[in-house]
Amino acid sequence: MNAILNERIGERVSALKISWRRASLEAGFEAGFIQDIITGRTQQPDEDALASLAAVLKCNPAYLLGQSDDLAGAAGSSVSAVPTNAERRPDAVMALRIVDELLAAGHIEAAKVAVRRALKAIAVE
Repeated sequence: MNAILNERIGERVSALKISWRRASLEAGFEAGFIQDIITGRTQQPDEDALASLAAVLKCNPAYLLGQSDDLAGAAGSSVSAVPTNAERRPDAVMALRIVDELLAAGHIEAAKVAVRRALKAIAVE
């Protein structure tokens, strides 16, 4: 499982053109958080950490774990359409999709963490 997690983290960091350090810090962790996962110094992150990391990497936790190949969410997610002004705030839309997927899967605490992080990011802007 760690090989898939490592691969997907690397893929998303590259796609977003950000460093491991930046992604770690934006997710609310120490600068070496992702490096520790990739190098095997840290085992698989818990659900809350994974949700935070997925939000920064603009994907969902299931994608990072290799449980889904859909970046935005699993099929059957209750988010069916994105508002037309979504182009202005794709980060907010992604955060809502992640929260929706977490709630649909019964991961209430992880959804709460994702909401708090999204609100914190909005407050900073």
